Amino acid sequence: MSQRSDAPMKESKISSDHWRVGSSERKSMAQKNTNIDLFNYFDYRQFLKDWYEEQKKNTRGFSFRYFSEKAGFGSPNFLKRVIDGDRNLTESSLKAVINGVGLNKQESDFFTKLVHYNQAETHDEKNTYYHQVITSQKFSQLKPIEKDQYEFCSTWYHPIVRELVVSPDFDGTPEWIAKTIRPSITPGLAQKSIELLERLHFINKQKNGKWLQTDPVVTTGSEAASLISLNYHKNVLDLVKHQLTRTHPMERDVSALTLGVKKGRLTQLKKKIQEFRKDILKMVSEDDAPEEVVLLSMQLLPVSHRKTKKVSNKRPL
Repeated sequence: MSQRSDAPMKESKISSDHWRVGSSERKSMAQKNTNIDLFNYFDYRQFLKDWYEEQKKNTRGFSFRYFSEKAGFGSPNFLKRVIDGDRNLTESSLKAVINGVGLNKQESDFFTKLVHYNQAETHDEKNTYYHQVITSQKFSQLKPIEKDQYEFCSTWYHPIVRELVVSPDFDGTPEWIAKTIRPSITPGLAQKSIELLERLHFINKQKNGKWLQTDPVVTTGSEAASLISLNYHKNVLDLVKHQLTRTHPMERDVSALTLGVKKGRLTQLKKKIQEFRKDILKMVSEDDAPEEVVLLSMQLLPVSHRKTKKVSNKRPL
């Protein structure tokens, strides 16, 4: 974790009666915040902002300086700098903030995971901590959809199962899904995938026993959405690598272009790809009874460093 934080002062410098109404005040602060539930947050800074505003409204004399004194921070505006994103929490300052806010054991564990998730610098780290956040017991109870969304985009075969269940050849059993999908999966995984898709309202079972695809609107925070989306694309690329040598040339079309382009051309190329993708979607939009499922994957990535302009330090005469 980043070390860009003011270290809290030693506990011995702050006596227990230094709190305005003693140690019970910290407990009462948390109890007053009935409208602020930590487990509804993906951003710990936003939680601290909302918590601070609630305290300032309900606690006479409460301020950033007041919090710093009680939590043991030397900087009077430490909490504000954390909320504004100017400072990260270290392990020591994290504990001090938890004590200052008055979080219980379950809340402390969740807040710690949230801090690690928000401050993670790499995708793999962020992915690990995000999984810990959404699988926390209380969070899972309040927002089960988040866990299901993560599972959907982190496992390659769920989108394929969604297409197969509306196939006219589907006999309604997970065994058919398991043997039809490539590479094959177990009937148990197929059944769990169908249940997941139904929970997410991606598919809906009709009275005649047939499945119907639906188009639900699923929303997450922008950061979480980006993480989930990247997980999906990484899984697609892994699937392509796996199937590339296992698919007959007559059944696939694989090509790659390495292009030297002028500055600004990348935006035009992206637009062309987006238009092509829309054309493909329009072409297959009427295929409501698919007989097979295909994967179309397109990637456009820079493979060289961009040239940056040198900034002159010389002053004009």
